[in-house]
Amino acid sequence: MTNKNKLLISSSAKKTIRDSVLLAQELGTGIEISRVPLFKNKNLTVNDTIEILNKDLADFKDRVTLHAMFSDVNVASSDCLLREIAQQRCIESLEIGKGIKADTVLFHTGNKGTKHYGSIEIFKKNFISFWKEFIKEFEKANIIAVIENVFETSPQFCLDLYEKIDSPYLKLALDCGHVNLYAHDTNIIEWLDAYGNNLYHLHIHNNFRENDDHSNLNKGTLDYATILKKIKESKIDPTFVLEMFTEEDIRKSVKIYNSIMF
Repeated sequence: MTNKNKLLISSSAKKTIRDSVLLAQELGTGIEISRVPLFKNKNLTVNDTIEILNKDLADFKDRVTLHAMFSDVNVASSDCLLREIAQQRCIESLEIGKGIKADTVLFHTGNKGTKHYGSIEIFKKNFISFWKEFIKEFEKANIIAVIENVFETSPQFCLDLYEKIDSPYLKLALDCGHVNLYAHDTNIIEWLDAYGNNLYHLHIHNNFRENDDHSNLNKGTLDYATILKKIKESKIDPTFVLEMFTEEDIRKSVKIYNSIMF
């Protein structure tokens, strides 16, 4: 699969998912579904959500990936009730992914970046315990799960989780904007080197290290000419998701991406 076939846009690019799907069709990209309807409407079921999304995706022929529900989702919470709710959201996300024929479902770790070592170890233990069982459902469904950095300050945290869960159906996702915002002691090149061939999925957007702006590739302190050239020259071949929330930023970033990668 060429890099061009691996370019997707976020369904948050426009006000409705359907409009974002139509934009992806026009641009010739895939789409990553984010902020699924079930996330905000407690009266919807998983089946309702699948039906809504499949209507939005009608006639769409390119790749579909899914951003799992993520708001306050922490499958490793030390609170047993909160942990149960979070894990249910992950299970529901996989069911939605299967229902819309997504080939990849992306999850945040839920790590809040605490510097209390005891809490970190409890988090890792609980996270790994859940995922060692949960990943078996991805194996059955032939869907790839990817875990994405948010507040992590180095690549080692996600690498540790990935290596302990140890499944060919679990891969790593790198959110470049989050590295720029939260991991000030590292840079994207270090993360790319650390993840290596285990990097499967990339969220690319920019910011000025003050706010999670999700701006176009040229609007911020990240040097995407260097980042994309590094990837192009390496042996890794990840999915690229333009995770911007305006059509203008998406269109600008498609042009920038194509000018560098092709």
